[in-house]
Amino acid sequence: MMVRSKRFKPIVKLANNSEREAAKALGEALTHLNGCVQQLNQLFVYRQEYHQRLHDTGAQGMSAQDLNEYRNFIDKVDEAIENQEKVIEQARVHLEEKKQFWFAKRGRSKALDKVLDRYLEDESRQQERRLQKEQDDRAGQKSDLQ
Repeated sequence: MMVRSKRFKPIVKLANNSEREAAKALGEALTHLNGCVQQLNQLFVYRQEYHQRLHDTGAQGMSAQDLNEYRNFIDKVDEAIENQEKVIEQARVHLEEKKQFWFAKRGRSKALDKVLDRYLEDESRQQERRLQKEQDDRAGQKSDLQ
């Protein structure tokens, strides 16, 4: 006959694997968010550099066409910044979803671990009682023989 703890171990193992997969997905979502934030920061730097170039070139004098080209390009960078901010917001929402999913999997895994621990403790106590009873029976048999 298989004891409860042995029957329960595959369930615990599946829950632990599921938690591990959820943690991996959470890590990937965090990495993605960090990459998106890094891209946004690069766009800010790029826009600042172009503003500086426009300022420096404008101080020396430039044609209206060149000025419009600079402004159009800066407008495109600003649009890219807005789009990247939306991407970051989506990545944050995705990260939060993955975090909640991981918390749920973690909670289930911890609960099943506790149940397994309780089963093992119960089985250990039962084994100790059996051994004690056997020792008592042997001791009783020896005293009957004397």
